[in-house]
Amino acid sequence: LALALAQQLVGCTRPPRVLILTCTGFAYGGAPCDAAHGGVWGFARVLRVEQAVLHTQSADAARGEGLVASRMMLAPTAEAEAACVASLRVVARLRACSALSAPETALVYGLYAVTGGLGGLGMRAATLLVEAGASGVLLASRSGRVVRDGQGLEAQLQSMSTVAAVVAGDSADACDASALCCVDSLAGVLHAAGVLHDKMLRSMVSDDVGAVFASKGLAASHVHAIVVRAPLEVFGLFSSVASTFGNVG
Repeated sequence: LALALAQQLVGCTRPPRVLILTCTGFAYGGAPCDAAHGGVWGFARVLRVEQAVLHTQSADAARGEGLVASRMMLAPTAEAEAACVASLRVVARLRACSALSAPETALVYGLYAVTGGLGGLGMRAATLLVEAGASGVLLASRSGRVVRDGQGLEAQLQSMSTVAAVVAGDSADACDASALCCVDSLAGVLHAAGVLHDKMLRSMVSDDVGAVFASKGLAASHVHAIVVRAPLEVFGLFSSVASTFGNVG
């Protein structure tokens, strides 16, 4: 919907100001969060770059506070992003953090599954797992083979042949995701699957968004629903809005 609206406004003689309002897209103060709206903020950031004339702003509100949030953001402000919490406008700021703790580096011994395991990101993650002492790695991909030439991925796969196994399966399919994530002795899952359909917003169609969403968002939802019942040590999600927009140009 945001994409369709933006494309209709591109080229207007007198372009309006755009306010994108989301509901509980962020968890402020421990409030429940609906991650489905988070991607719209990423879209708005790209829209501000590609179509600066629209002066796009993003506002997030708790349930029932949408009208309050929209009124707050319609008032003159230099802030591009804000959240409305209990009638207050909250904005993000970077500040130094003094309470840093040492990261845990020990890897729990066991079997790890990597979706999108035969792509560049998945293969790099798998290599690090093997180097850290994983007993085995399941590399899942839709095709079940390395399809990108010239990146040395085939050689990387050969170097891990004693501990890595290739599984053909699409994590965007609930049955395939279940087969991969219900393996015995599974210590962790890394979701690195993805489809690249990056374009400028003005030339993008909804099918481009859908193709990327299937492997990123829908697949992540399937995997999470399965592993949330399992005693995993690690569950990691690799994701980037740049696989859809914000990369080209």
